Amino acid sequence: MDFLGPLIGGVSQLSDIWLWFFVIGGTIIGVIGGGMPGMGTTLLYGMVLPFTFALDPVHAVAFLLSISVGVGYGNSIPAILMGIPGTPAAVLTVLDGHQMHKRGEGGLALATAFMASVSGQVISILLFILLVVPLMDLAYSFLFPELFALYVLGILAIISLTGANMLKGLVAAAFGLLIALVGLDSVNLTTRYTFDIMILRNGFDTMAVLIGLLAVSELFRSSRQVFNWGGAEDDKRSRAFPPLSKLKPAIPATLGGTVLGTFVGAVPGAGATPAALLAYQQARMMSKEPEKFGKGSVEALAATDSAQNASNSGELIPTLGLGVPGSTSMVMLLSALTVQGFVPGPMMIRQTPDLFYAAIGGMLAASIVLLLLGWYMASLMLKAVHMSRTVVLILSLATVVLGVYSLNGRVFDLVVMFTAGVIGYFMLRYGYSTAAAALAFVLGGELERSLRLGLNLVDGSFVAFFTRPITATILLITLGIVIIGVVRSLRFRKRELNRARQGMTLGDQS
Repeated sequence: MDFLGPLIGGVSQLSDIWLWFFVIGGTIIGVIGGGMPGMGTTLLYGMVLPFTFALDPVHAVAFLLSISVGVGYGNSIPAILMGIPGTPAAVLTVLDGHQMHKRGEGGLALATAFMASVSGQVISILLFILLVVPLMDLAYSFLFPELFALYVLGILAIISLTGANMLKGLVAAAFGLLIALVGLDSVNLTTRYTFDIMILRNGFDTMAVLIGLLAVSELFRSSRQVFNWGGAEDDKRSRAFPPLSKLKPAIPATLGGTVLGTFVGAVPGAGATPAALLAYQQARMMSKEPEKFGKGSVEALAATDSAQNASNSGELIPTLGLGVPGSTSMVMLLSALTVQGFVPGPMMIRQTPDLFYAAIGGMLAASIVLLLLGWYMASLMLKAVHMSRTVVLILSLATVVLGVYSLNGRVFDLVVMFTAGVIGYFMLRYGYSTAAAALAFVLGGELERSLRLGLNLVDGSFVAFFTRPITATILLITLGIVIIGVVRSLRFRKRELNRARQGMTLGDQS
């Protein structure tokens, strides 16, 4: 009954007509908000939170969680159609989804993301119910040394995404880590690397940097290239839902990404971005065609999208089970639930069962709404992309400018965004990965904080820090990934040298 009780309680909430009304509205808001660069779960929560206090607690819980479900799918739509990640977690969706769209497989890319998103949500909800009690104890074991090891794993996995040249991957990641250090010291709260510029005291805005590196740089590059956003405009196959046979390769990657995303999301502070990144790496290692990753792989797209959607349920495990928010958006959710009478912690099911069941019912209902409406909303946006390429570029730039400016209302953030866009353009031009730099920037602050606080936890002893069982295990996995990446890099260079020699031989013979 540890599993069936909450499941039955959550399903029973689906008989409430008003719950469906709020879930439908929340899911649509989430999909639209997730599809707007600069928006995301945290910002959407901030916009609607004051209105939820007037709602019935059960409806408020379902409404808020349905928004996060919608965002998990919505952020993939602009990533695929325009190469613009709606949220940082969709960075890896750009790598393969947008490549598929540009070669006329937009329908296949959207269908893969759609299937992975819905499957990831539903399966992760069941895993959440099954594992919420046992993982309460595991979450206590993840202190700062374990979090540091997890972020090291994430950053080194980033470098493995940069292809054959690992040196350029290291340089790109180092650049991301460098700009993450600007602003307040996360431990001592003293300013650093600001050059006495007051506006830099809090560092660079995360979304301004990410949108600049990933979106504006791509828009700059696209404006200098000659191709159509949607491939062949008259190709109806690029707008149609593909045969189910084409989605079969995505099934194993979806299942693997869902399980990994749920567990990573359950680690406080990890969230959707590391979940998607680790799922991408895991799928690449297990794939029979790893060379297609980054060039338009169905497996890669399924793994990343299922993981980032599954992480939503995973984040609820420490948030609801321990009262420890799993991410920034979970901080806002926890605040709202506390006001509504939710009592997070081991006694939540006994003291506030209705709200706990509402959380499960809300996510289940949102997944059903996503199943019914998600493809229709994505297909409408796919048709919109077949407008004039100039119009698409202008609308995309206007969208990112509006999204970044709406966060803080600062012109300085727009300056940062365009500066990062120019830097990103030249990085793309000379073969440096903007994705590696962007993800290193996202993870860099928490990496430093976890290292310093972790050393304080063990009285500055590096031996005690690195020999903790979970920390050592994660670092050994990281070492294995690095070795595999180096071997693949050497094999790639060897193949290139052989091809060059064969080309020279053919030239001499001619």
